[in-house]
Amino acid sequence: MKPPKEITISLIQPFVDQDNSKNFQKMEMLIGSAIKDGAKIICLPERWFFLDFSKGLNEYIQPIQGIQYQYVKKWSKMFQTSIISGGIWEHHENTKQSFVSSYYFKNGEEIFRQDKIHLYGAEKSILTPGSELVCFYDSEFDVTFCILICFDLHISSSLSSMAVKNNCEIIFSPTLIRNDGENNWKTYVQARSLENRIPIVSCNSIFNQLGRDFCGKSKIIHFNQGLSSPVTLVSEEASTSEEVLTRTINLEFCNKLRIDRMKDIVDPNSILVIK
Repeated sequence: MKPPKEITISLIQPFVDQDNSKNFQKMEMLIGSAIKDGAKIICLPERWFFLDFSKGLNEYIQPIQGIQYQYVKKWSKMFQTSIISGGIWEHHENTKQSFVSSYYFKNGEEIFRQDKIHLYGAEKSILTPGSELVCFYDSEFDVTFCILICFDLHISSSLSSMAVKNNCEIIFSPTLIRNDGENNWKTYVQARSLENRIPIVSCNSIFNQLGRDFCGKSKIIHFNQGLSSPVTLVSEEASTSEEVLTRTINLEFCNKLRIDRMKDIVDPNSILVIK
């Protein structure tokens, strides 16, 4: 009997130290733990590299293939694993500055990069928003996915719906969430997952900066096998401590749920609005 289509993923939830040399050592250790857990794709949080904003926002915009890029490339090759880089502020072509998350194969090769489309807060003053959504098919794992960086998932359901319409089977979301926004974040990821019948994994970090506490509690949202209506949503959550959250997700069941749900949706273009 053919085994179900599934993928084992790990979320790396670090404590971010003000000393980045310690962060590099710690991330390498946590990635090693994820490999022992059997992870096929490892997702890093939006912020695992400390940015000292007292030096100014522009201080930490890195050149293309800068220090964070080089470390993720190194880890991917060292551990022979696929890694989503989290968030990197970098100079792009034609002097554009962008907020990017990249996907690396296990040989250390960068396969694609996703620019953040919806910038948040101070990001708007120094970075250029992306204008493309990459829906990538990984032939090794037979899975199509996209990366929605933090606000791209939270601001509306438009990008997650677009991802589903373009055959994505799972959404990865490196994120940066404070304690006082944790309840909203949980609602957003559950709602996007439930609405689109798609697993969502959202990876956060832990630290304090400028009087703001970032809470951890990384999340893996998927579905229990069983009834398709009402479906049973599963929300698995890390603690507020440094850890690796690893789960195997049954994509076959989720794909069936999603196909059935999409058939029931009425095309909004066919609806007449009367005012």
